Amino acid sequence: MSAGGTSLASTTSATSASSATGGTQGQQSSQQSGGTTNANSAGGTVGSGGRTATGGTKGAGGSPSLGGSSNGATSNGGAATGGTTSSKVSGVGGLTGGTKNSGGTTALSSAQFTGGSATGGANCTAPTPPAAKDSVTLDMATASGAPTYRASGFIYGISQDGSQPPNTTLTDIKIQHLRCGGAQIGCPKGGFVNGQYAARWNAVKAYYAKAQAIGATFLMLVHDIWGADAVCTVPRWPGGGGDWTEYTSFIDQLLTDAKANGMTGPDVRWELWNEPDYSGFWGGTQAQWLEMWKRGYQQIRAALPDAVIEGPSLASGVGGWFNAFLDYVKTNNVVPNYMGWHEAGGGGDPVGDANAARSALSSRGLTVPNLDISEYGSSSEQNPGHSAWFIARLERGGLDGLRSNWGGGSGLYSTMGGLVTGSWQPNGQWWIYKRYADQTGLRTTVTAGSQVDAVAYQDADTNKSIIVVGNRGGSTGSVNVVVKNMPAWLQSAGTTKVLVEKMPNGTTAVTAPTVVSNASAAVTCNALTVTIDWATATDGYVITLAPS
Repeated sequence: MSAGGTSLASTTSATSASSATGGTQGQQSSQQSGGTTNANSAGGTVGSGGRTATGGTKGAGGSPSLGGSSNGATSNGGAATGGTTSSKVSGVGGLTGGTKNSGGTTALSSAQFTGGSATGGANCTAPTPPAAKDSVTLDMATASGAPTYRASGFIYGISQDGSQPPNTTLTDIKIQHLRCGGAQIGCPKGGFVNGQYAARWNAVKAYYAKAQAIGATFLMLVHDIWGADAVCTVPRWPGGGGDWTEYTSFIDQLLTDAKANGMTGPDVRWELWNEPDYSGFWGGTQAQWLEMWKRGYQQIRAALPDAVIEGPSLASGVGGWFNAFLDYVKTNNVVPNYMGWHEAGGGGDPVGDANAARSALSSRGLTVPNLDISEYGSSSEQNPGHSAWFIARLERGGLDGLRSNWGGGSGLYSTMGGLVTGSWQPNGQWWIYKRYADQTGLRTTVTAGSQVDAVAYQDADTNKSIIVVGNRGGSTGSVNVVVKNMPAWLQSAGTTKVLVEKMPNGTTAVTAPTVVSNASAAVTCNALTVTIDWATATDGYVITLAPS
């Protein structure tokens, strides 16, 4: 169900000037703020005829090369609610085909068109986009890189035995990462430290089997298998009193079982400890945690030389203990394959924190190409609008990401991090990830607004471009999505079909997005502007372009 009204979408011609390119285990998050963010995805020129690659690649490898400059977006704002409004499509140069429904709930009204020509030469000048509260701009002349769907994943969120949900509920949104360590099983005295290792290891095996079935990477949460899940009693912490015997035996047990179950390849990441900077997950000192990291790292690396190891998984993001960790791992030669942290406390920006992390690494002469925010989104940020914004920011920053999970007890093993109902039916957020998964071709250069960002792909093989538009929560009212340098294969006789879909906020089942408008509109000077009346900031929007 939507928290507000049906939005108003309007399509007008745009300026032709080129644009340069889980309860969750996270309790805190660093904040970044800044101005408008330039697009990162820049590459070869996309002409009006050539074909692009389709599909996406996935693996445990590094981040794609990104260009451009990025700054954090500005501060959050509250979500507005509003009444139902009409939608319209207006354009320049006339309409072809009229409006047409395309599945789901539909809210359409008349189309309006004014002046101008849908064709133009070198001196063609398109009308200026209408005034708006915020905007994003696509430059379709520059695009590169196949989809990775790197923002699609979550911590826990499926049943404890891995039987639910059906695999298609996960593969339809191209889930790339699952993360588990058997948290809260057997509490108040669960986990290895309480003599209850087997039950948690069984959950780990079930999640790994599910990850294999859907082609995802599995992140193993070592701290939860130990028993440090912020719920259970933890009688001893690794290295307490200087005694590392129990911890060494624990890692030996994990390695033995991992080998026995084929969990030795790059489809497993060893996340050695979760949020050691939060007292619920770590009861020792910082120095004790660092020593534990070294010992665990060396023991795993000796047994599995190619093991993929991730850390430090801090609650405070790239602040707090982050710099001490970098200094320690450099000095002791125990640098992880993935540098990971969390943005689950609210207000965080993956782009700003990725820039800070890379700067901190570079200043120490460290090279860790793989970055991961293994918990993103506070409970108030888990809505279609903010989720789409996180997807865009993770793509822009070149990071992997997994959604936080705010369920407790049995709720921890349900709802896929808030994407489905308790009976595994998709809600509005799931549909944002579905359209993200539907993207194929090459990533299009996008310039972000102050509160709004988007991830867009264009595919000449399917004659389609899908644009997932997110809202950090500070923009309500009119939002422009400006498209420049639209290739000829997206046009038909000077028009393109514009489908605008709304993914409503709420926890109830949603069988399909709301179709706000679906009509052909004229393209002037290869440019187009879609204006969304974003009445409720927590809703998300997707625009699909195709020839009329």
